[in-house]
Amino acid sequence: MNELVYRILMLVAFFFMMGVRVYYQRKVLKDERKFEMREGKLDLIAGAMAALTSMVFGGAYILAPNAFKFAYIFHYPDWLRWVGVGLLAGGIALLWSAHHHLDVSFNSFVGTRENQTLVTSGPYRLIRHPIYTAYLMNYLGGGLIASHWILTFIPLLFFGILVINRMGKEEEMLREEFGEAYQQYAQKTGLLLLKLGK
Repeated sequence: MNELVYRILMLVAFFFMMGVRVYYQRKVLKDERKFEMREGKLDLIAGAMAALTSMVFGGAYILAPNAFKFAYIFHYPDWLRWVGVGLLAGGIALLWSAHHHLDVSFNSFVGTRENQTLVTSGPYRLIRHPIYTAYLMNYLGGGLIASHWILTFIPLLFFGILVINRMGKEEEMLREEFGEAYQQYAQKTGLLLLKLGK
């Protein structure tokens, strides 16, 4: 397969992901309800490192493919790179769907919003943290498409640290906010993947 095709797919994916994120972030910024942030520093650092690694090495793959040659010591087979295309496409679709159903309930940071509602529609019917699932799919998919060991593993590692740190806090806050309703919802859904054996 021509390497240019993979680079174009990565570029298109980047614009779709940014488009989804910016569109819904703008909607949230217009929401005047009070937001109490409870974000940890480790979460912010891990998330920033995942994004920065992805942007630097992903941008270099797209725009300057001869840069960082050490990152291409393994050449992934085409079938694996197409698995990456599928992961990235599925991750973007999941990201859009999760944002669409959250709408103004979305926030980039951990915290509580005044008059918050419990969203259980769309992908939230099945999993409680589909945005995290989407980003894990996107980071892995992008690395596979690029056949790039740094893009495959480093953003995934940092984002994994963020997810592990954040999910417990978010679950605790949602239980405080919604009580028994959230407890029942949590019993029927998986954290990041579908719950098996319902």
